[in-house]
Amino acid sequence: MTLDTVKHATGTPETELPWKELGLKEDEYARIREILGRRPTGAELAMYSVMWSEHCSYKSSKVHLKQFGEKAPENDALLVGIGENAGVVDVGQGYAVTFKVESHNHPSYIEPYQGAATGVGGIVRDILAMGARPVAVMDPLRFGAADHPDTKRVLPGVVAGIGGYGNCLGLPNIGGEVVFDSCYQGNPLVNALCVGVMKHEDIHLAKASGAGNKVILYGARTGGDGIGGVSVLASETFDDTKPTKRPAVQVGDPFQEKLLIECTLEVFREKLVAGIQDLGGAGLSCATSELASAGSGGMRVELDTVPLRDATLSPEEILMSESQERMCAIVEPRHVDRFMEICEKWDVIATVIGEVTEGERLEIFWHGEQIVDVPPGTVAHEGPTYHRPYTRPEWQDALQADDAGRLPARPRPGSFASRS
Repeated sequence: MTLDTVKHATGTPETELPWKELGLKEDEYARIREILGRRPTGAELAMYSVMWSEHCSYKSSKVHLKQFGEKAPENDALLVGIGENAGVVDVGQGYAVTFKVESHNHPSYIEPYQGAATGVGGIVRDILAMGARPVAVMDPLRFGAADHPDTKRVLPGVVAGIGGYGNCLGLPNIGGEVVFDSCYQGNPLVNALCVGVMKHEDIHLAKASGAGNKVILYGARTGGDGIGGVSVLASETFDDTKPTKRPAVQVGDPFQEKLLIECTLEVFREKLVAGIQDLGGAGLSCATSELASAGSGGMRVELDTVPLRDATLSPEEILMSESQERMCAIVEPRHVDRFMEICEKWDVIATVIGEVTEGERLEIFWHGEQIVDVPPGTVAHEGPTYHRPYTRPEWQDALQADDAGRLPARPRPGSFASRS
């Protein structure tokens, strides 16, 4: 099969790509072509599809969420706000608390244990990426009717997944709540919150600055789990006529995450990192585009250097994979050897996969062939924005009242699906 390089894409504008299957609308695909001045390569399409998904771009909810920033009163306590991995608040005497809550709803509905467990793992890495030591987790949960057969399927796995992953990390669950209501039938809310503690001077931000600085991927190897999770799974509605998308649910390894935590904190203590980002939703597509977009230059990545669990993965699959327990660090060349030594000490795989450049483009290569050439900001921050109807559609009430044991039916054309 011919590798879909940037050169090949430029010369074959008529080639059809599976934009619809990746969750993009026709006008969104047209916008991507307009940005690039050509059709995207398969790898570029993979990146835009996951980064412009509801889960990553908040294209339906950011019109509301942005009010938290616009209407926030002036204060000196908020040290880091919207736009970073987590919020940071001053608590006095040079200390700060960082915290974040995030949902893992549909993955937990499909595979309750792993869906909930990896929700905890992802939120812990967000806290870690800020420079803090994670100290506790919480879990507000919402399920369907308590006597519904499907609630009995989902609830035990979710509770076990949250407890199992957190316990392996040594993090106490200091609070939570459970509410049962038929409106959550078929779409439970599985929220994970993590709290971390740090000193003011230990705050780290997600940006790639300094031309020549190295991009180091460290943690677990990249596998096929979670591919397309945020674009196809996270905002998908399910019916009983299609196979369940279990491969799109991430698989967690809390023991690897514990090593990653201690390794990262030691790297922080020695001040070896210029920028850092965890890999969760959208995987390398998110980490590379957000780091490059927030920095002062561009980025070049050699994708074929990424350590893999499955050697058959295509470049598109590597970019979309949401394999857990991975992080991306920007490290000055003079610190790379020491960074690698610390990773080896903690038995954490670390690989230089690229470097920061003086340009303004995110460029990704596969065995010397360029497969991505995009402005990183358009991938990370310039997804579409929608103003959705405020009222609850009638079909949703009927959906929640459906017969016991059935998966929710697909909404009729013209209606909208619930967000992950």
